Amino acid sequence: MKIPYLVLLAGFGPVLLAGCLDSSSSSSDTPPPQIDEPVAESSQFRVLPYLQHPTESAVSVIWFTDKDVPGVLEVEGVGSFTSEPVLAENLSYGGSEVAYIHGESNFGGIHADVAAGEAPVLPYRHHVRVEELQPGSEYEYVVKQAGNDALSATMSTAPERGARANVRFLAMSDMETEPESTDKTVAWSANAVLSGGDKLGTDPATASRQYPVDQTDGFRANLEYASTRQPNFWLIAGDLVEKGGRQLDWDEFWRHTAGEWGGLASNTPIFPVMGNHENYWHPDGGAYTTAAATLAYDKWNSYWELPATHAGDSRHEKRYYRVDYGPVTIISLDSSNGDDSDPARDTNLMLNGAEARIPDFNRNSEQWNWAVRELADAQALGQVIFVQFHHSAFGTGVHSLVSGSAGIANNEDNQSGMPMRIYHELFTRYGVTAVLSGHDELLEYVQLDGVHYWDVGFAGDGLRGPGYYPTTSYVPFDLLPAEAQASHWSAHGDAPELWSGNQLVDGGKHYGFMEVDVRAQGEYDYEVVMTPRYAFPLMDAEGNATGEFDFRQYNKIVRVDVKR
Repeated sequence: MKIPYLVLLAGFGPVLLAGCLDSSSSSSDTPPPQIDEPVAESSQFRVLPYLQHPTESAVSVIWFTDKDVPGVLEVEGVGSFTSEPVLAENLSYGGSEVAYIHGESNFGGIHADVAAGEAPVLPYRHHVRVEELQPGSEYEYVVKQAGNDALSATMSTAPERGARANVRFLAMSDMETEPESTDKTVAWSANAVLSGGDKLGTDPATASRQYPVDQTDGFRANLEYASTRQPNFWLIAGDLVEKGGRQLDWDEFWRHTAGEWGGLASNTPIFPVMGNHENYWHPDGGAYTTAAATLAYDKWNSYWELPATHAGDSRHEKRYYRVDYGPVTIISLDSSNGDDSDPARDTNLMLNGAEARIPDFNRNSEQWNWAVRELADAQALGQVIFVQFHHSAFGTGVHSLVSGSAGIANNEDNQSGMPMRIYHELFTRYGVTAVLSGHDELLEYVQLDGVHYWDVGFAGDGLRGPGYYPTTSYVPFDLLPAEAQASHWSAHGDAPELWSGNQLVDGGKHYGFMEVDVRAQGEYDYEVVMTPRYAFPLMDAEGNATGEFDFRQYNKIVRVDVKR
């Protein structure tokens, strides 16, 4: 539709252009003067519109552009909303990032249109909160931004809390996006059974074997599969990006999720938690310094709109929070840092939590007390409760070694998830169904005292096995409680590879996600079905990836009856 413009011409009153000039009414043979219609200033999407913070009556739409040009959000049956762009001052680039953009190793072509030697301009953030919607309802929406094709997608509100509704959500972790992921493969070891060892061991012949597709194609295929499952929402249990303080890595994340490579986030709201990588890296140097953790949080805070917790420190907001979605409650915790004075109570011995204003997770901390209140309330309301945080508490990977600074070769890890075991008593007390984590970059499962623990860290980066071979041959399976040992399952140990010559035809470790279905059963109860799914790269007879994927599921489906 052409929009008429009202302009004031010299010597004339207001004139409505676009279709209001009729040459047949002229008494002269001289053609009327041509008046150019004003052209609205154009801008380009830097991040396509994506959904945030759905409640029973509201949903937010966020997008980023390269210029201070308002956009228009139209929601079918609701109305039209004009955005008010705000400069995103924290989404800047360091010198090394500019050098990468214009260097020879930019194989993925990120920001290829930026002038030589220049950094991308700071983007503008657009945010519209659509309110007064109906619970459990779907709405079509369109975002119009001058200079771009209109983006059409759907948004949905949450069902009323406690409603007898079926809910499906996805969980994944450790995609660790970065532009360097293009043309970069990862180590892909097999278990040691065929070489005469244990299923949790590593076959030495495969220790340096590389996965058949790079991380970019693997994550892209994973998200393509995820989009076919049509989830209501999407959990990411940390390590979304390789370096939380590096803007290019965030840009790469959005290329996959709300950009040129995919748009799952445009239809499916994300509920993320911070991993160790979201506290990491500064362009002026430093890994887990206070400056790095501060910059990384500022970037995190620029992208996400998450439920408020009214924490005592404003920089603790968006680190832990609660979501209610019909009969489901999600408790998201920040496992980034604990007690800096005690390695047994700390998940990152390199961070200074007090200086970086990172919340402690230990007993009697503000976060702990908040979790107690929210878990108790969710249980009293009869909700089906899930918890997500980054550091896997009961695993067998490198980050499941004892917490300490002696080094991995000496079977200690300075980023161990073991300190998060302190929460197990709360999870059993308040009837948590499942805990979803990552960090070890593998897919594994244990059950302990009725709580189901998953490591879902196989989204798009590492495809590790237990332990950390060959740095150490020790696998910390013995550190698991007896019940967890008896119930343990992993893709590494329990999904053996099946080969036909040089062609893999089934099994093995692949990029994927966890699908969780919560289904009403009878008058009061629920069934929870947890299914790990993966994108299987097809190979030719010579063992080369064809570029096509088959969407499959692992042979570990967990069903839980939740009695109410």
